[in-house]
Amino acid sequence: MKNVVILGLGSIGQRHFRNLKKIDSKIQFFAIREKRHSPKLNRNNVVLKKTFDCSKNNIREISFNEIEKYNIDTAFITNPTSKHINTAIKLAKNNCNLFIEKPLSHNLKNVNKLKKIIVSKKLICQIGFQTRYDELLNKVKKIIKEKKYGEIINANINHCHYLPNHHKYENYKISYASNKNLGGGVLLCFSHEIDYASYLFGNPKSIIPIQCFSDKLLKIDVETSVIFNIKYKDKLSVNFNLNFLRKDLYRTCEIQFEKAYLTWDLRKNLIRVNNKNIKIIKSKNRMRDDLFIKQLKNVIKNFRKKLNLTNTIQNAIENLKIIIKIKNAFKKQKELYF
Repeated sequence: MKNVVILGLGSIGQRHFRNLKKIDSKIQFFAIREKRHSPKLNRNNVVLKKTFDCSKNNIREISFNEIEKYNIDTAFITNPTSKHINTAIKLAKNNCNLFIEKPLSHNLKNVNKLKKIIVSKKLICQIGFQTRYDELLNKVKKIIKEKKYGEIINANINHCHYLPNHHKYENYKISYASNKNLGGGVLLCFSHEIDYASYLFGNPKSIIPIQCFSDKLLKIDVETSVIFNIKYKDKLSVNFNLNFLRKDLYRTCEIQFEKAYLTWDLRKNLIRVNNKNIKIIKSKNRMRDDLFIKQLKNVIKNFRKKLNLTNTIQNAIENLKIIIKIKNAFKKQKELYF
């Protein structure tokens, strides 16, 4: 990874740019931009300047036609979800390895076309599911595998966050998260939960829709609150509650084992196990950027060694298929099977 082009310099694009610079100061940065309205942000998404100026940040702006001219070897695709696939196809045709922010897309159109190009050209493709790098996720995975507290009876996964507070520097109504045609909605935006559930519990067997709500107060054209149930192997039932409406951030994975109740609190960065007494397992003091940096170090290593090891295109396709199945279950108002 020597010459990196970034597609989309909003909050996540700028975050990856800052972190890549920290990890490897020798990387040369380029950008392809449709709009130039994004403010310059710090790691806390506080506005530093009204606009992000590429030239002042040592980023050369180029066009798609100049990819070969500047020997671009890697692309970071951080534009709106609905533009991911077409953007990735253009870059893959130019032999660029790809890092695509989650989710892969908002539908399955041209997804297999992109995969075929990646495979035929032997490119590396990684997806931005940074939660996979959380040490506490892997702690939970180990607890499940070792059956430390017996078998799982059921589980609840929650991610609730008030959308207008997500990016306070912008009008939430014009953000990609609020617009159907850009790939918004709580299911796509909170796809991390569906991804790590597959990592913990395996492939889903069926989906039962419970409640889907579009909030009139927020005045946006996407789902703002969904509750559904996914059944995994051995009839394991997991309830999901994802919404844009709760004012305080609430993000947990709660698992009822035969012998204990475990809560992984992603906001407080700890695991509690209730078994007569309360045992608390804390991760090290962690900044929000730490997971992103851990992910990028792994991505750089994989790209340089030409390895497709984690968060691959296939993993992202399966995640997207689950989300689409959930949407269809709500449309048909019945349980759907895989």
